[in-house]
Amino acid sequence: MSSFVFMKLLETRAARYDLGMGLLSLGRIQDTYRAVALQVPEGSRVLEVGCGTGGVTAHLLERGCRVIGVDRSPGMLDIARRKLGTALDSGRLEVRVLNLIQLDNAIAESSVDCVVCCLVLSELSQAERRYALDQFCRLVRPGGTVVLADEVAPRSPGRRLLYRVVRMPMAVLTYLTTQTTTRHTGDLADALRERGLEAVEATTVHGQSFQIASGRKPACRLQPQP
Repeated sequence: MSSFVFMKLLETRAARYDLGMGLLSLGRIQDTYRAVALQVPEGSRVLEVGCGTGGVTAHLLERGCRVIGVDRSPGMLDIARRKLGTALDSGRLEVRVLNLIQLDNAIAESSVDCVVCCLVLSELSQAERRYALDQFCRLVRPGGTVVLADEVAPRSPGRRLLYRVVRMPMAVLTYLTTQTTTRHTGDLADALRERGLEAVEATTVHGQSFQIASGRKPACRLQPQP
C-alpha cells in the first residue's frame, strides 16, 4: 500500500472511498485500521481527527471506546453516520464537521483520553503538521495517549527507491485530477518524542511505507510541599 497519495483522488468521491481503499490496499486496509485501534486502551474517550467514513472508528467502538469523530468532509461523515448509526443512537459516537483550526475552540484542553489521527498528517504542509501535533498533545489529558498512523518513507535505500518509483505516477495522476497531493510525514515516533511524550512505540508495515506510532503524555506531578 505504497500509494496512499491516491486516497486524495478517492476523497473527491466519498461514496467510493471505502471500495477504493480496499482495492488500493489489496484488501489489507481493515487490518491496518484494526492495528491502529489496538493502540488505544479499551474504554477510552477518543478524539479521532480525520475519521473519514469511519474505518478506524468502527474498530475503536469494538474496543468499548466512546468516540468523537471529526472530519472536514461532510460527505465522508454522512457515510460514517450511515455505517455507524447504532453507535450514534446509543451516544457512544459523535461526529462533527471540523477542520484542524476549529479544534482549538471546539474541543476542551486535556478533555480526552486519546487522540487518534490516521492518514491525515501526510495531507498537510510541515507548518500545518507541527500545529496539528501540538493541538493533539494539548487536547489529550495527562497520562493519555496520542496515536498517529500515516505514510512514511522507507528507511532502507532499496525500499525507498521502490517507494518513489511506485508513488510517482499516482502522485501525478492525483495532482492532475484534484490539484492536491500528499507527502510522507517523516518519522512519527520522533515527532512524538520531540513533544515530550513518553513510552513512545512505533511499527512500520506495508514495505516500510506506513508507520503506526503511539506515545503517552506525561502525567501531572504533584509539587512538593515547602
